[in-house]
Amino acid sequence: MKKHIKLLIVLGIILVGSFSFYLFKGFKKDTLVYENNKIKPSSSGIAMMLETAAGSGNYEMTTRSEWPTEGYVFNANLSKCENGSELSWDNENKKVLMSGNKSDKCYVYFDIKPQQVLLAYYVKSLYVSNNGENGIYYHDASLTNGAGDNSYRFAGASTEVNNYVCFGSTTTPCPADNLYRIIGVFGDKVKLIKSDYATSALLGTDGDYKQAYTATDTKGDASTNYKGNNLANIATYTWNYKNNTSINNGNGSNTWSTSLLNKTNLNQNFITNIGTEWANKIDMTTWKVGGNTSDIIEEVIPSVAYQNEIVNPVTTNSTDNQTEYSAKIGLMYASDYGFAAAPSAWTINLFDYDSEAIKIKNVNWMYMGLNEWTISRNADRAYDVFFVDYVGNLYGISANLEVAIRPVFYLSSSVTYADGDGSQNSPIRLS
Repeated sequence: MKKHIKLLIVLGIILVGSFSFYLFKGFKKDTLVYENNKIKPSSSGIAMMLETAAGSGNYEMTTRSEWPTEGYVFNANLSKCENGSELSWDNENKKVLMSGNKSDKCYVYFDIKPQQVLLAYYVKSLYVSNNGENGIYYHDASLTNGAGDNSYRFAGASTEVNNYVCFGSTTTPCPADNLYRIIGVFGDKVKLIKSDYATSALLGTDGDYKQAYTATDTKGDASTNYKGNNLANIATYTWNYKNNTSINNGNGSNTWSTSLLNKTNLNQNFITNIGTEWANKIDMTTWKVGGNTSDIIEEVIPSVAYQNEIVNPVTTNSTDNQTEYSAKIGLMYASDYGFAAAPSAWTINLFDYDSEAIKIKNVNWMYMGLNEWTISRNADRAYDVFFVDYVGNLYGISANLEVAIRPVFYLSSSVTYADGDGSQNSPIRLS
């Protein structure tokens, strides 16, 4: 009997020893191998998972001996370890770092890096094939009452047009003051306009600055018509007055090259205040600043105004005899405003865009409810400039009046799309 007991004890010891050895072997199998304090992809404790197709969310395990760099990006959300160790990516040395239990079992995920897409290409891709799809209209020669310049322009009611861009900030959600909207794509460049009117914090209180609105301002029924976020923040500017206070009976001048709004507020203060990184994304542009007479700008439909404002501007009543001006920042054209309305409005004269019967302002995403300058001269006089008034129509007024501003500019053709669907809550982000 004692012999049997001793035999059972010996067998038990052998079994425990064998099981312990098995556990030890399994434990060692999942031990991470380090090289210069960085885990190696060939460690037995590593399962490296590579995405099978960009954006698919499907992954396959690989036996690579090196961490992938070209064409892949570390997925911090999916990468994890069974016993709580933390993984991170050392971008400088292109290695995975781990803090925690060196005997952990870890799963490291890599996504296929999406190819960078030019922003202009992305916006054009939204057009697909039918005019009006995604709020975009292709203005080729066959588009009835269009510009005929092969541009892609957004048009329609504000709530139906997803053309928002977050510019000047990487914060999430995008601050309201950093929201811009895409007017359209012209050639290989995307043209933006500030979503809401500019503040003095952005454009300054020098140059052609006049004053700010108040929260309950009744000027032009502002408190009733304004579509933006904070009326009390909105600043007003004369178009070209402080540099020309004594000419044209004190009405100022409609020559853009002498305007302090142009030179100081837009092309100095704005550029400085958005910062070098963002200013570098803006392209130098040749602005059409000759304008034309009221009978062929405001008293015609948008397509005719476009021809007389952009294709055939004039030098009449200007002081520099120029129809072009080179700068980064400008303002919207009269025809930009006209074409932002739904196509049903493109048969209406711009002066009649306030028509209550047609309710054009309700189908024009660019309408914001305050008096707003365009960049275009009324060449009938040396001091008149076209503007959009608070009820939505367009006509000429003196350059010395105080009016709200929305900076307009073209992004460099090299600017790329990062993410976002263009809605106000998910604006397009740039990379």
